[in-house]
Amino acid sequence: MGVQPGGGAASGRRSQIEGSDDLSAGILFHRQRGGVENLLSANIEPHDYQFSRKDLHRLAQADLIVINGLGLERWLEKAFQNSAPTRRNSVVEIFAGLEDELILGSQAHLSDRSDPSYPVAASAPPNPHVWLDPRLARCAVTNILRALQAADPAHATGYAVNAAGYLARLANLDAALEQALATVKGARIVTYHDAFPYFARRYGLDIVGVIEPQPEVEPSLRYLAGLYRASRANQARAIFTEPPSPSRLARQIGRDLQLPLAQLDTIETGPLKPTAYEEGMRSNQLVLLQNLTPDAQRPSP
Repeated sequence: MGVQPGGGAASGRRSQIEGSDDLSAGILFHRQRGGVENLLSANIEPHDYQFSRKDLHRLAQADLIVINGLGLERWLEKAFQNSAPTRRNSVVEIFAGLEDELILGSQAHLSDRSDPSYPVAASAPPNPHVWLDPRLARCAVTNILRALQAADPAHATGYAVNAAGYLARLANLDAALEQALATVKGARIVTYHDAFPYFARRYGLDIVGVIEPQPEVEPSLRYLAGLYRASRANQARAIFTEPPSPSRLARQIGRDLQLPLAQLDTIETGPLKPTAYEEGMRSNQLVLLQNLTPDAQRPSP
């Protein structure tokens, strides 16, 4: 997202914040000063984003560009190629500073990893979906707070108040999720993309397989055979895809393995609002409880 504080109320300039994902776009958006716009449309994931001329202009006008980092916004490099060298100095990665907490590659426990289409964790970059662990999301709040205070020191106190409030909300959300999901702790699941390892690690779920480990790359038959074996051997209890709808492949695997099929929200798309992250995480909690409790075990339609 891009932030245009530039002197704030003192100079009469209206602050403008532009976001690239729901978490970073929701952390400090209490609209105490200035406006908030998302750089990405509500139905566009960061993986799929492509610049328009209008977007390039908006980035060029921003004083601060806040991104997830960890390779999620690779398309940003294209924008920098046509911008002044100083633009790179205005970029803030919200998960900068995390090291040991990061997960490298896929954590799915597939039994057959000899398939070259399967990413090797030892050589893979960090999984970028850090925001799906509310405890790690606190790092994003802190980094955004520091960046805003440096860019707009006249309103540093207001940013700090907003950040403290959001940190408290994250703590409450995490506690509620931990308590609710304790009833399904240890459940073994399959996901469509490799988007949930941080969530699974935080709340004690076990991802035993990923249908499409590389986004937009169709898995090989050999890989799928390993996925079937791992799912059966580890007694996976459900398959979780992502909005807007399950793929034909996911439906077929659900039928073959006689597993329920449901959707978890990666919280990468959707309307820009201060409660988007919390609502998405609570929705995921409900979906997991509905599909992982014993009475929910039924074949996928």
